[in-house]
Amino acid sequence: MAIIITNFISHRVNLFKYPTMKKMNTSKKRRNFVKIISTATVSLPFLNFTNKMTSVNDNSPKNQICIFSKHLHWLDFKGVGKFSKELGFDGIDLTVRKGGHVPPEKAETLLPRAVEEIKAAGVDVPMMATNINDPDHPLTEKVLKTAAKCGIKYYRMAYYHYDPKLEIIENLNLFKTKMKKLAELNEHYGICGVYQNHSGNYVGASIWDIWYLFKDLNPEFIGSQFDPRHAVVEGGESWPVDMKLIKNYINCTVAKDFVWEKEDKWKVKNVPLGEGMVDFDKYFSLYKDYKLSGPISLHIEYPMFPVPEDQLSITEKNEMASVLMRRELSFIRQHLKKAGIS
Repeated sequence: MAIIITNFISHRVNLFKYPTMKKMNTSKKRRNFVKIISTATVSLPFLNFTNKMTSVNDNSPKNQICIFSKHLHWLDFKGVGKFSKELGFDGIDLTVRKGGHVPPEKAETLLPRAVEEIKAAGVDVPMMATNINDPDHPLTEKVLKTAAKCGIKYYRMAYYHYDPKLEIIENLNLFKTKMKKLAELNEHYGICGVYQNHSGNYVGASIWDIWYLFKDLNPEFIGSQFDPRHAVVEGGESWPVDMKLIKNYINCTVAKDFVWEKEDKWKVKNVPLGEGMVDFDKYFSLYKDYKLSGPISLHIEYPMFPVPEDQLSITEKNEMASVLMRRELSFIRQHLKKAGIS
């Protein structure tokens, strides 16, 4: 049994790329994959997943490990709460944005219900991902006011993008004005906005952008959702310098991993935690040294399923996702423990 689950975790979704699997039709692929998943799930207790992962760690409320609800979009609020509780997550990073679990235009009525139903399952909702980056947008204040009332402490902001017609500093000064107004709005409602560093053509791909935007603001109300995966993509071996630069503004973090892959050209390929280029030992060591705390959001950007999702039932999706998410959750907990983070 242990061999089956170990092999599954190692090769995960690449099972369907094996030569023998390529010859199978989609239906047979799915049946075989689900069979492996089912066997693996039964085997989990023998790997001590169950004892360590079945309940929220009440001793570390400041470092709650949350699952990004984007990866559970097929489940309703109750389903998200129940599924996450069974896997052992402390909380949910809830999507409150277009196409998410809670559309922003319905947040005033739907968000309280979502939080209530998720919390009823025994998991918290300390954070949410939003489309918010403009303090003057008609939905911004409504969403923030509602979220604060629901006890949500952090919201991830939408990204800013450079206007190529303007100089870099002109762009940054425009965004800095918006950040300042958002910080004031956040202070009014008692919530914190966090901006995720993202590689590519985004404001914040260079951490110096974020530092410039934040440096005159109160980190209690505006800060960083630090993403080591994107920091390594952009910073290579210098990412610890970037992290140190904005350490006073890091309010929460993201867990995901990647490798560079060469096809027709070099590109980033997302992989499970520990299989890529992010040095999590170093990251969590610095995390402790800087006395950081806050929710840790697990993102699973690599494919979770071996066939198109619409060909799978909810039960099949739950079975497949549960094995991957348990593995990732265990990885994070082990590294927190190794770094001496409670």
